[in-house]
Amino acid sequence: MIRKIFTLTASLFVIAGIAGCRQIIVSEVLQQPLGKKIYLKQNIWYENPKKISCLNIQKGNILTFGTEVEPFNVTDYQLTFKTPKDGKEFTIDYYHSLVMLPMEGFIKQIFTMKTRDELTKGMKPAHIKMMLAGKVKRGMTKKQVRITYGKPAVCRTPSTLNSTWVYWLTNDSVYRVVFRSGKVNLFVSIDKTSQKTMRNKKSKK
Repeated sequence: MIRKIFTLTASLFVIAGIAGCRQIIVSEVLQQPLGKKIYLKQNIWYENPKKISCLNIQKGNILTFGTEVEPFNVTDYQLTFKTPKDGKEFTIDYYHSLVMLPMEGFIKQIFTMKTRDELTKGMKPAHIKMMLAGKVKRGMTKKQVRITYGKPAVCRTPSTLNSTWVYWLTNDSVYRVVFRSGKVNLFVSIDKTSQKTMRNKKSKK
């Protein structure tokens, strides 16, 4: 199913590319004051830094939340930024049909002017360490999950008020994070080849 969506949206991307794309100024979207820096609001996974999925598929390397970034060349269909510390460039391919937000909304979802310390204020050091490693365990809050995994895509999780959020491990493999009283209670694989729970894999301390 996801592959079919990707095929359709990729075709729309090509058409839009031919027609031309509007340029979006991230500093204006975030209302960035002069001298204020921009940071990642969540972890971002990638295998190819030039072609990152907006679904934040959990494969490959992790660009951790709180990393300073400098966005540039942003359109309705792609978001390119660099990390000034090492000069590396990253490009996210954006598909509105999956995230169901205008690019401005997506920008606010993944970028912030808050530092890592501000994002994790009041959190346990052990939890922060896990979050930076891209891991979540039972008892963590929805805020901690959002920082670690990102906001779940609306195409599978219509509202973050839901008690179940869906995330991607591959293009065809997803899993549920189940909350109870606002905290992580269970991880359940719902891919095509396995229906077993991921409790032991995800919830180990």
